[in-house]
Amino acid sequence: MRLARVRSRRWRCYRFGSAAYLTDFSSVPEETMRQLEGLDILFLDALRHNPHPTHSSVSQSLEIVERLKPGRAFFTHISHDLPHEQTNAAFPSNVRLSHDGLKLEFEL
Repeated sequence: MRLARVRSRRWRCYRFGSAAYLTDFSSVPEETMRQLEGLDILFLDALRHNPHPTHSSVSQSLEIVERLKPGRAFFTHISHDLPHEQTNAAFPSNVRLSHDGLKLEFEL
């Protein structure tokens, strides 16, 4: 399995096969965005609607999903400000909030 790790002082990104995980970020460098093309699954922060200095907001994460066009995207590091069912209903069909016990299959 190929695991690519990109790290800076402010965020981390891991790509494993057709999936990637971005955590603790508020922006993603252009070079990293290019490395994340062609994903089936993308996990990324979406802390809340309001901006935060170290976590992506819902709108920022939706912009990243729109640009990268993964098959599926799951938002993590979400606050209690986001009611699960109501928030999911407002998302495109390929975007969902993560939850405990979530299981997915994908190609490595």
